[in-house]
Amino acid sequence: MKLIAKLALACAVSAAALSASSAFAADKFVVGYANMADTDVFVMARKNAFIDAAKADPDVEIKFTDANNDASKQLDQIDNLIAQKVNVIVVVPVDYEGIVPGVEKANEAGIPVVALGIQSAGGKYTFVGSKNIDAGKMQAEYMKANLPKDAQILYLQGTPGLYHSQERLKGFQDNLGRPDVKILATLSGNYDRAEGMKVTEDWIQSFPKFDAIIAANDQMALGAREALQGADRLKGVMISGVDGVPDALNAIKAGEMSQTIFQNAAGQAKAAFEVVDGIKKGETPPAEKLVPFESITKDNVDQYMKK
Repeated sequence: MKLIAKLALACAVSAAALSASSAFAADKFVVGYANMADTDVFVMARKNAFIDAAKADPDVEIKFTDANNDASKQLDQIDNLIAQKVNVIVVVPVDYEGIVPGVEKANEAGIPVVALGIQSAGGKYTFVGSKNIDAGKMQAEYMKANLPKDAQILYLQGTPGLYHSQERLKGFQDNLGRPDVKILATLSGNYDRAEGMKVTEDWIQSFPKFDAIIAANDQMALGAREALQGADRLKGVMISGVDGVPDALNAIKAGEMSQTIFQNAAGQAKAAFEVVDGIKKGETPPAEKLVPFESITKDNVDQYMKK
């Protein structure tokens, strides 16, 4: 009888502990974070910054997914987050158009959506990030002021068809304002360092002279730098990228890149968490919360080296 009593007591304690654990879990404010690609250096820096920002509130739990640049996979992951009844979804969209069904399904389920870094073509959401067209504009303004007369340049585009790739290119083309400057070629490096290097190696064979390579992100810009170094063509070629990653800052400091456009990963992550915190408190989220791009050159690079 004593054994039965002990077993009964143990079961009661276990049940109580389980009940308490369930209650604790139920008290959590759950954020679904649907990331574009954990392999992307900048995207991961922003994700880690979001994790750091969330540490300020122990009542927040984050469920992460990684689409690995697959728009269809990301939609499936959002469906799963909706099924789990998360309180809010923070999504870094793989694609501006492709994310729309996921945003709309979240809207139907009554789950607020924060689009981080990249907007959605439809649905109701809060955009937190920087306007990609501004990055291209800043690159254009720098090149307009610094390119020699009758310069010839090359443009390394992001992944074809993606909204942010198109916006950065458009921002550059619309604001260059130098009729004497000739764009020799525009090709995609898919935001990848190795591909940026390969495209640049081909350009080196095709064009005996060019004055600048403008890239839609730092990874491609750094790949271009490596290709130029390998061919002993780096001197006299300006290179511009986007994101402000540490390798790009070091390259500017060393005189091996001319410019990068700082996309504030920590600033965007902090702003996104501020929106999430407001939703948690019952506040109506804003339509957007912008974190401006900033141009970095040799003149101000030291200010960013520890950011």
